[in-house]
Amino acid sequence: MRTVIVSHTYADPANRGKLRALAGQGCTLAVAVPDRWTPPGRLEPLTTAYGDDAGVRITPIAVRGTDRRGAPARWKASALKRLISDFRPDIVQVEEEPGTAVAASVAALARKLGARCSLLTWESVPQEHSFAERLRRKRTFARLDGIVGGSALAAGLAARERPGLPSAAIPQLGIRVPLAPPVESHVPLAIGFVGRLVPEKGLDILLRASVRLFGAWSITVVGTGPAQEELESLAEKLGVAARVHWMGALPRRELANVWPRLDCLVAPSRTAARWVEAYPVPVLEAMGHGVVVVTSDSGALPDVVGAAGLVVPEDNPDALTEALVRLGSDEEFRAKLGAEGRRRVIEEYVDDAVARKTLDFWRRLAGRPEA
Repeated sequence: MRTVIVSHTYADPANRGKLRALAGQGCTLAVAVPDRWTPPGRLEPLTTAYGDDAGVRITPIAVRGTDRRGAPARWKASALKRLISDFRPDIVQVEEEPGTAVAASVAALARKLGARCSLLTWESVPQEHSFAERLRRKRTFARLDGIVGGSALAAGLAARERPGLPSAAIPQLGIRVPLAPPVESHVPLAIGFVGRLVPEKGLDILLRASVRLFGAWSITVVGTGPAQEELESLAEKLGVAARVHWMGALPRRELANVWPRLDCLVAPSRTAARWVEAYPVPVLEAMGHGVVVVTSDSGALPDVVGAAGLVVPEDNPDALTEALVRLGSDEEFRAKLGAEGRRRVIEEYVDDAVARKTLDFWRRLAGRPEA
């Protein structure tokens, strides 16, 4: 299977685990990335040179400008055309939203050059699009041979655009897990929350649920955001401030030092008009480290967790309290759920698993039997 992927995501070498796994599974792969791009929140630009990364051909493409998501707005069309025509792929996968200029351009190039084209999208709730975006979306979907949703929600939403188009729900990136999660001793129930401090993430629900907990429980909060002052005041008002440890924002690599301190991670997200949990990376990372997760039933959370965690109705502190009381009173149950969560991540969400699902989908589009 020869494939070209077009995506700004892989400008960061840390995001190439799936690509290396695809190469390891026999895919001949070239990846087009921006030659120079500054991701949102980063001061220094990422620069990319031609090269080979564990069997993956990295091809920098000149870009200019950024769109409203902070992704490169314009990719040099002649360079993309040269890559696709020279590489002669069976499949071209563009991992950019369907309303972007690059998605429309790549879908047209693939059709013209006789390659099958799929697109990976993360849009999980209907969005307002400009006239130009709506026009590009229509043209892109008309030229696609398949669609990949980063979650089941995204796949379902995209399927409405063109019913009958082959589709699959496959994450864009895999989750890294330790060979053996370290174990530390801590209070009877060490609770964690990781996320931006905004109303949609629901930390206020966790604080309200904690009031009726008993024993030496604690809450570790990793993250920052505009609602922090209000949340700290709420903790004081509820009388639980002494139990809450505010760690601020941490780089993802430092989260590995947090997971061993926790018995469970709580993700009490609530659905908003233009936002829903699409792919909760901290939840999956916690599961991969053997930490039990308790989530609301918002967005993709129930689908991600499956039977390997506890799912409660969103915006329901009482239900969350009951779940936490159960975890705090049954250490054997916690250990069982932790093991099931880790097993689920290893089977479904690590780089090798994501690569395998992706390659199976590409074979389906190319009309080839699975290996």
